[in-house]
This record gives sequence, C-alpha cells and structure tokens, in this order.
Amino acid sequence: MEERTPVGVVLSGASTKNAICQLFEHAERGRIREGMFLQIETHRDRRILARVTSIIPQNEFYLPGDAWTEARRKQWDVPENLARKYELCELELLGEIPKLREISVPPYAGDKVFEIDVSKAPEDIFGKKFDSPGIIWYGSLLGYNNAPIPLDIEGIPMHCAVFGVTGSGKSYDVGALIEKLVRINAGENTQLSLPMLIIDANADYIDYFEYCNKNGHFGACPVVTRYVFPNSPEMRMHRANTKPIAINLNNLTLRDLAELIVQYYSGGEKNELQVAGIESLIHYMDQRGDIIENDFQSIFLDDEIFRRSLQRLEELRSAGDIHSATAAAIRRGLNKFMEIERQYNLLSESPRLEKKFVDDLTKSRGIAIFDFSADGAPGVPLSLKQLVISYISSILYQRFTEYKLKQEERYLLFIIEEAQNYCPNLSTYNVGYSLAREKLALISTQGRKFGLSLCLVSQRPSFIDPIVLSMCNTFFIHRISPEDVSFVKKVSGGLPKDLERRLTTLELGEVIVTGQMSVVPFPLVIKVPTREVPHTSGKTDVLGALRRLAE
Repeated sequence: MEERTPVGVVLSGASTKNAICQLFEHAERGRIREGMFLQIETHRDRRILARVTSIIPQNEFYLPGDAWTEARRKQWDVPENLARKYELCELELLGEIPKLREISVPPYAGDKVFEIDVSKAPEDIFGKKFDSPGIIWYGSLLGYNNAPIPLDIEGIPMHCAVFGVTGSGKSYDVGALIEKLVRINAGENTQLSLPMLIIDANADYIDYFEYCNKNGHFGACPVVTRYVFPNSPEMRMHRANTKPIAINLNNLTLRDLAELIVQYYSGGEKNELQVAGIESLIHYMDQRGDIIENDFQSIFLDDEIFRRSLQRLEELRSAGDIHSATAAAIRRGLNKFMEIERQYNLLSESPRLEKKFVDDLTKSRGIAIFDFSADGAPGVPLSLKQLVISYISSILYQRFTEYKLKQEERYLLFIIEEAQNYCPNLSTYNVGYSLAREKLALISTQGRKFGLSLCLVSQRPSFIDPIVLSMCNTFFIHRISPEDVSFVKKVSGGLPKDLERRLTTLELGEVIVTGQMSVVPFPLVIKVPTREVPHTSGKTDVLGALRRLAE
C-alpha cells in the first residue's frame, strides 16, 4: 500500500488487543471517526490493522475541579488558546496485515498511525481480490463510501440468521443479500445463482418475482416462482410462474403423517398413543383393502374412504385395540385435518410439492417464493402455515438425504421470515402451535452435511428455538430490542464492548456482520447496499389517501 501522511501516534500502555493513539492536529475534529480502520506501522516494519472504538477530546482547562472551575461558574472567559488540547483515539487491534495474522507483539509508544483505504486494499486486508471466485462483496464498511466486505459462500451451509426490530432494515438487507447470491462470481466471466426457497411472510420479496417475470431472468437465476394458497385471488389471475401450494401426503412416512395429524389437532403436542393409534388404523385399512398401499392422500380426498376410516376406527375401539379416549381424540384429529382440503384445497390442487419440485429447483438454480402474506394466503391461520412448512421441511430433508447417499452434491438456501412463528422457543414464546419446530431442528443439526442451509429472519431472536439458533454460524445483526441483547451476545459468540453498546441504537440499514461467511475473525459494521430491485412492500401514502378522501 502507498505511504500516507500519519494521522497520529501510539501512546504508552498498548497491548496485543488495544492501544491508545493521540491524533495529530490535522486529523482532529471529525476526520477520524468511530468505526474507521487505521493502520499502525511499527518500528519493526510490521503493519497492524486497527479499528477506532472511540474518540475522546481532551482540554486541560475543562477538567472537573480544575483551576478554572470558578471562572466557568461565573461565565467568565477562559483563555482556551493557552490550554493543552488534543484528541485521543481508542483502538481495537484486529491483526497483522496482510491476511490479519495473530498479533504476537504489541505496538510501541511512538509508532505512527495511518489512514487506510479499505476499498483499495481488499487483498492486503481480507486476503481476497474483487474477482475472487465464490466471494460476494457486500455493503460498505461504516464510515466509508465504497468499501464492501467479502462474504464467502462456502460458509452458507453452516446456516445464518438475520435479526432486527421492525423498521431496522432486516428484510431489505436479506433482499440485498439475495441480489448478490444470484450473481456469484464463478470465474472466467461466469456468474451462477444459488437455489433458494423463501418463506415470505409480508410480501417483502415479491418484487423479485415481478422483476423476473418482466425481464426473463434475475441475475443468473432463470426463474422466480411464486407459490400461493389455492384460495388466493392470485391463483385466479393465471399469472406466469404462479403456482398453488399443494401437498402430497404420500411423500411422508406413515409415522410422519400420523404425527402431523396429531400435532395439527393438538397445536403441536405429540401424543404417542394417538400417533400409534393412527398408524394402526391405516395399517388396518390397508389390510381390509380400503386403500391402496401407502396411498394416504386418498383418505382425505375421497369422502367414502374417509367415512370408512372413521368406521374402521370404531371397529378398532370396539375390539379394544385402541382405547376409547384415544379413539375419540383420533376421530377429532382426522376431522380437523380434513379442513386442509375442505377449506383450503391443499390436497387436490396440482402440481403438488414433492421430490420433483426439489429436483427442479436445485437443478435450475431458481428461486421459489412461498407467499404467506395477505395476498398469497388470505385468511390462512398460522397453524396451516406451520403445517405447510413442516411438510416442505420433510421433503427437503428426505431429498437432500437421498442426494447425499447417491453422492450427488446439491445446495439450497431455505430462508424463513418471521422464523419465531415456525421454530419457537416455547419457554419464552407461546405461539399456540409449533408443528414445524422439530423438522426445522432436524435441518439445523443435520442439513449442513447435505447442502441444505437455513437463513432465519426474526425481529425477536430470543423467541426462536435455541437448538435451531445455536446451529447458525453467520449473523447479520440490525438494531434489536433491549430484551434481546444478552441473548444475541450469547448466540453470536460475543461482540466487542463498543459494538455491544450499539446493538439497540444502530441506525436504519446499519448491520453488524460476524461469523462463518465473513473472511475475517472479527465483527464488521456495514451499511447495507442499495437494492437493485426497489423494495415496494410496506410503503405508505397516508397523506395522499387522506387527500383523495377529502376530494
């Protein structure tokens, strides 16, 4: 890097972790700001990268209890031009450059401190070039106009999480990240897209569906498909690349189906007697020729077969094979489960979401958006949304397990907005239902081995199941609620004190990035990049509406 005019000098007392720098006059009064990166050049020709954690202006005529106390009290003029005035700069030492090696010897008093243009020295600092394959350059370091940070896509299989209160910019952030993941540099002037499945709670990502339909592609992603519930008005519009959310129960094992029926009825509780009773019932129906082997779907699609299932249940109860109370609960569970077809047509619509859906999505490197907003899921209760995610999680896990057994390497990023509603921490968040929690926990603990990755997005991270969250290794942290501070510090592995203090005060679009995807071993504070595709969801026009009503 080219030599620069020094901005300060190291004072005594530095360690391998921290140092105090006195700024030179030309670098005072705002030229050096908190969050900036500086470079210490030692007398042994070593270079140390440092981050400014605080700026402390000093003036000997404005000290508590000094000789000028009475003068200030009387509002007399204080001869400031005679005072010793200077600025101290507290530094966190990050590593020796290049490549941020561990610091084994601290800087010494008198070592000069220089500004460093991070945007012009990515290889020297991060060990990555702007054209490095598999690296996406994201946002801009806070305090710089154009200093993106490198994120390594090889860290995606280790799962990630995005936290931030409403209005902090987390969904905008995820959208900006998606825009990078559809343009991954693969070398030789080639871009590739990472397959993604997005649970969109508030239509935050429908803009990408619209953009792709209009332009025929979205970066290197050939198609963005929008999935809505069959009762959605969107289905009647017959728009290109809009498909119904339709499930095939035959993709589930008998055990999984029995658990799903019981949990859907009970609100997430798994009663083993009821699960075993349903398994026995379906086996009995199969032996009696009521259904074709493993054709679970027909039980809930054919009224006659469903009526017969209740009759067979009564026979098993009368024979003493199923206890009366258990049989009564199973009957109620079967009737409630029938509503997913009678009210929402989730079983009869097609094409159904099954293995081919996973094959096509991963092979084409496309994006599937499940629209759970009021437009895509009108009047659909949370319990049914949880059931859909439980089903999707099951077929994803099954298919990726099969890919692994066949030594077929595939990858998919499963993004879940409002994640606390689908894998809740039941000790802190009583959501009423938790049908998908176990399946998501399975993906979080096992999916990384198969290429199936989670990205959990939430405004209340402490409401997410701690087992699921503990498997995440990359974090994008926006402004969070004070109640979540200790929880976030714990799950993210700890943050420097100056960043801890900012967790509740980060401004819109500011985000702390830390973990596996980051190529550096310390947290970075960045400004989220401007999205290529405008974010239209959530925009309001209160004044315009009031004017129109007044006309």
